[in-house]
Amino acid sequence: MTTDPKKKLSVLTIQCGAVDPDPVKNVPVLIDFLREATKDQVPDFVVFTELATTQYFCGFNDPKWFDVAEPIDGQAVTAFREEAKRLGCHILLPFYEKSKVKGEFFNSLAVIGPDGELIPGTLPDGRQVSVYRKNHIPDQYSYSPGLNERYYFKGGPGLPVFDTVHGKIGCLICYERSFPEAWRVLAIHGAQIIFVPTAAWGPNRAESWGFELRTAAVQNGVFVVAPNKGGVEVTEGERNFYGRSTVFSPMGELLAEGPEREGPAPVWAELDMEDVYRHGKRYTFFRDRRPELYTSLGDTWRNVY
Repeated sequence: MTTDPKKKLSVLTIQCGAVDPDPVKNVPVLIDFLREATKDQVPDFVVFTELATTQYFCGFNDPKWFDVAEPIDGQAVTAFREEAKRLGCHILLPFYEKSKVKGEFFNSLAVIGPDGELIPGTLPDGRQVSVYRKNHIPDQYSYSPGLNERYYFKGGPGLPVFDTVHGKIGCLICYERSFPEAWRVLAIHGAQIIFVPTAAWGPNRAESWGFELRTAAVQNGVFVVAPNKGGVEVTEGERNFYGRSTVFSPMGELLAEGPEREGPAPVWAELDMEDVYRHGKRYTFFRDRRPELYTSLGDTWRNVY
């Protein structure tokens, strides 16, 4: 799809705040906020935080939350397809997806083009996917409420890149930022911008948030656009999302940062796409990497000590 990409791109990160338990009520609120944020300027890309149209409900096993999931052609994605067409820009919408297969649910992200159409992603093996589905699904309880995402989400089929009119992009969702192999796969397959919609809280993750993303940007020569939810949201328990939505250049330069523990908030950044080329001249990581030394990464056995 890439034609003659622009040298400088404008990105609007929407740092979402607490939302209503009913997704039907949240969609028009998000659209109103988007319209207000773009009344004087239309970005090339808009991206929202993880599970933008629903509360972050993971923490306790409660089947009622399956009822808020929507298919790809549901009201949320359909509404934002219309907004993307109205604005003439790309919109990346994270949502809770109900699959056509009974009992399958995903933590997903739709990549919508300026024409309002869904842009398919291409997996490393050439297969196409209609949306990005989170692959690395956490299930741990270092905080309370915890992260029992495996109760609610099935893991995705792989790491696609999406070919937009401004070049190839990749997506990771929240927890996936901590898997360096995932970043490298996306970069090897041509992603120049990697979007990381997140809904994160807790002191440990807040402390690692900035340097983890900055390191990934420099090591992979990509722009990192990472919106994180901000503010207090109450489901079965209370979570104080730390916000601080972040944009880094391939050189590790902090281009934009959102407020701490607040939302909703717009965060704008300009991406100079020449930085991707400059990175390749300054750092020769991709020339010097030795894939033949890393084959054990694919081993399915484990060492036993």
